[in-house]
Parts: sequence; structure tokens; C-alpha cells
Amino acid sequence: MYFADLNLTHFRNYYQQELHFSPQINCFVGANGSGKTNLLDALHFLALTRGFRSTQDKFAVKKGETYFFNGATLVKNEAKLKIDVNYLKGKGKKVIFNQKPLVKMSEHIGRIPLITILPNDTELINGPSAGRRKFLDMLIAQYDHSYLNHLIHYEKILAQRNALLKLMGEQRFFDKEQVEIWDTQLIPHGIAIYKGRESFLRDFMPYFEEFFKKIVSNEEKPFIEYRSQIEENTIDGWLKLMAEHQERDRVQQYTTGGTHRDDLNFHINDHSARNFGSQGQQKTFVISLKLAQYRLLEKHTNIHPILLLDDIFDKLDEHRLQSIANLLDRDIQGQTFITDTSYERLAEVFSKNISREVKFFMVKDGVAQEW
Repeated sequence: MYFADLNLTHFRNYYQQELHFSPQINCFVGANGSGKTNLLDALHFLALTRGFRSTQDKFAVKKGETYFFNGATLVKNEAKLKIDVNYLKGKGKKVIFNQKPLVKMSEHIGRIPLITILPNDTELINGPSAGRRKFLDMLIAQYDHSYLNHLIHYEKILAQRNALLKLMGEQRFFDKEQVEIWDTQLIPHGIAIYKGRESFLRDFMPYFEEFFKKIVSNEEKPFIEYRSQIEENTIDGWLKLMAEHQERDRVQQYTTGGTHRDDLNFHINDHSARNFGSQGQQKTFVISLKLAQYRLLEKHTNIHPILLLDDIFDKLDEHRLQSIANLLDRDIQGQTFITDTSYERLAEVFSKNISREVKFFMVKDGVAQEW
């Protein structure tokens, strides 16, 4: 599966743009702020119905305009499919797949498997736990729609429970039975989410360790620890947890126990990657996470996912640069898009024993041209 082309109108800093891609490796080169990342963001919209740069679609509209249009031809098993994302201020967004508008955006998740590696992905290590949970959830949802449904229902019920706790706090009363009604609805979805995350990590770890060793060496060993408040992932175990947190929930006026509080701890050689990892180690750790994500998604979907890499080569030493380039050539079979500020750097790493086709585009002030 690959994007054959891309057509943009009024998307971010692009007035109008048409590009034709290689099914293998595509490189966008230009100065910071030229619009390289915006091209990756457009592809992200087409695959996952939203961008990675902002949660609000209105910010993707070019300044002074009222709408944007993203369109592309997707090739899957030699069949050509059309995917469009349209957004009009005041009207909202439409996703059209093969001339059929989607009723629910969730219908489209997983149809175009896609992985991003972004400069701020080191926040997976250094940032709050919400980012690490999102990392888990977004990947699992791309290959397991039952997990996505459980996640959607869990979040809706959690919002209702939190609203009730806040209302009770404002009115200075607490009704235990009303709260427990929401508990019984929340628990089945929480059990499924916990199982999905545990299963994911069992499958994920061998791929992660493999990529980390290929980029670095056998001298450093990475490890991921799954941390949860759930001691026993059963109805009784959950009821016990909710009962233990009931007084805290009453005081704080929101739900303090559940899978929405889960976290991941990252380690290198038994040391915290957050506290002891160098900038290069953290960047390598995250790249390995994302490549393992790629491999697991490939396994579950039987499709080579599309890979987006945004300015990740900066501040990596020559050994790691070449190791990643070799991985993209030999281990990643799906279409790849790369952005960088240096043509010379990309040309250098992709000139050494690279068998895949590499196509370059120069980007300047919202205009991209094939090089």
C-alpha cells in the first residue's frame, strides 16, 4: 500500500500543490518553516482523519482562507483508491473514501496503517503519562477495532462519572449507589483495555529489542515496564480498586483509579531512560519504539504501513544515522517519507549500499518541487 500522489488546496502554508511519489522512499528537503512537515501532516490527515500538529482542524486552514482540501490516490494490491479530507470553517470535516462519505471517523482508523517518528517524540520518555497511553492506544486501535470501541466507551463513561462526581462536590452530597452504577458500566471496558495493552507489550518487546540492537549494539539493553493500579484484572479486582479510591474520588471530584492512569517506564541497562539517558540514547530509544510499532502493525494487518520521519536525523552520530538508513532500506518495505534540512546529509546516508528508490523534493515557502 502506498500514496501515489497528493493534492493540496489551502492546507497550512500551501496554496495549491500536486506531488507524485515513489512507492519506496521520498525525501522532503528545505529550511525550517518551509512546509516540509506540513506535507507529512497532510498524509497523516488522510490516514488517520486528523493531523499530528494540532488537535483542531481549523488551524490547518491556510491563513486568510475558509477551507482546506487534501486528496490522494492510494494504491493497494494494484487497485487505485481515492481518499479525500475536506474541511470548511463553520461546517466541519468530511472524509470521503472512494466517493463514499464516512459516517464515523473511527470507520477509517486502520484502513491506512501509518507510523510517525517526530522530533518531539522524546516526550514519550520525558513527558506526562498521557502521551505514553496515547502511544499504546493509537497503535492498538489501528489493528484491533474491538479495542478502539472499548476505549471509546470507557472514555465516554469516565466523562459521565467525572461529571457526576463534580456535580456532587458542588452540591455538597455524595451518593455511593449512583457512583457504583457508573462503575459497573466502566469495568468491562477497563478489563478489555488492560488485556489489550498487556497483549500488545508481550508481542511488542522482541521487535523493540531487535531494532534497538540494530541501531546501537548489544552493549545496551532496553526494557519497558507496564505500570497499572490494577492488581487483578477481574471484576472483583476492579470493584476492590474502585472502593479503595472512592473517598479520594469524592474529595478530588474525578475518577482517580482505572486504566486511564496506567503508565510505561522506560529503562536502558536497568537505569531510567528519563533520568539517565543521554539525548542520543533517548532519541534512539524512541526511534526503536516506533520501528517496533511499525513491525507489529505490519504483523497484525498484513500490510506494510506507511512511515513518516520528520527531522529525526539531526544530532545523531554517523554510526546511528547509517544504521537507520540501512534499516529503512532492508527492514522497512513500506513507503517512507522523510524530512530534513540538509540535502547533503540525506544524499550521503542513502548513497551507501541502498537498493530502494529514493526520490527527493525541494521545499521552499510552501512550494515543493521534485529534485
